[in-house]
Amino acid sequence: MSPIRLTNTTESSVAVLDRQTDDNRLYGLDWLRAGAAVLVVTLHAGIAYLVARMPGLAWPTHDPSGHPTVDAITWWINGFIMPLFFVQSGYLACQIMCAKGPEEFLKHRTRRLLAPFALGCVLILPLDLYAWLLGWAGEGKITLHKLRSLKIDSPLGDNLWGVSHLWFLQYLWLFCLCAWGMWRVAEWQSGKVTKSPDGKVAESNGLKSRQSFGKVTVALLGISTFALWWEPQLVIGFRHSWWPQLANLLFYAPWFTLGWLNFSSREAQGERNSHRACELRLLASLGMFAILLPLIHQHVADPLQGPARVVLATLFVTHAWLAVTGWFGVCLRWLNRQPPAAVKYIAEASFWIYLFHHPVVGLTQVSLSQAPLPVAIRFLLTTLIGMVLPLLTYHAFVRQTWIGVVLSGRRQTVLTEPDSSEILPFPQPEARLLKKSA
Repeated sequence: MSPIRLTNTTESSVAVLDRQTDDNRLYGLDWLRAGAAVLVVTLHAGIAYLVARMPGLAWPTHDPSGHPTVDAITWWINGFIMPLFFVQSGYLACQIMCAKGPEEFLKHRTRRLLAPFALGCVLILPLDLYAWLLGWAGEGKITLHKLRSLKIDSPLGDNLWGVSHLWFLQYLWLFCLCAWGMWRVAEWQSGKVTKSPDGKVAESNGLKSRQSFGKVTVALLGISTFALWWEPQLVIGFRHSWWPQLANLLFYAPWFTLGWLNFSSREAQGERNSHRACELRLLASLGMFAILLPLIHQHVADPLQGPARVVLATLFVTHAWLAVTGWFGVCLRWLNRQPPAAVKYIAEASFWIYLFHHPVVGLTQVSLSQAPLPVAIRFLLTTLIGMVLPLLTYHAFVRQTWIGVVLSGRRQTVLTEPDSSEILPFPQPEARLLKKSA
């Protein structure tokens, strides 16, 4: 095995980078990044109003009846949003590896993932905890003195402790560490590394065949399907923990790998052709979700077993693949042009939105739980506040402060056009690092 095969990015990939030197980014990924930020806020805004509640997910409040439309929207987003994040993340990771090589790659990913993870544990998780406890206290599920003692009895306390939504950063750093290790092993086996005249890692021997890329994709999706069959609650529900769990790693690692291979093979398959039929994939994903949603409801009510569970896992993963590749393709094919200022700003603030929206959404749902408003209105208000308040705090307290430096690596003084390779919920890559990347 050679280190070159890990990237699978030949001269064609270098051509992608060179063509993008003009404006230093793919605009389509700005749209995708901003859209993903809105979707993840919408997902969490809908959890309080589900008809079929997510197993294992502790939440500060639940509407007793729920809302069928909100339920469908929430489960639809939940069906593909995390695979989408990991595909984008793998795409960016391959980009950085190709630009800087393994040592700088690992330093960059460690700095940009573990530092914000630590910041989130210190600043965000306490807000999360007390938002949840206030909701439970308001509904009479716990007494007020529990806010001080933090001794929450079962069953409420069973799914309370862990890294909450920050688990993504934890898992992603592990995947980047594995990518670095595989590259190093490949270097050791090959005994040499080919470098370009400017000293950067040269890429070659990509997945030139669409057929070979398809086989690898099927194999990776098979691994995700197995993991979901083994432990459906990793996506159809939630598994709160301080440490990564094996089934979750098996489910998400293939999506990160698909993102890596997508970047490394995009030119080998043809930049335009690699996103052909993206609209049809989106439509197919919606049709498949119409079949999948009743199965999800059945599983939540009474966990499916045997062949029915295999069908559930297969449909779920297939739906996710169709939706992820569909959105990815639509953004890169049809929205690969300069976005409006609002989209640019949401894309720039997306990392902070990812970190801060969680307690904001929880507190908003608690505040509106007794309001004499229809469920749909409470859902829309929660989504709106969950977006607006993080954006306002980003502008006032993050963008030009030390927090912004931790998140993005540099302080921004003007509205910049973020590098389109930057993927929600990561901070913006340094210009010097990806000056030739998308």
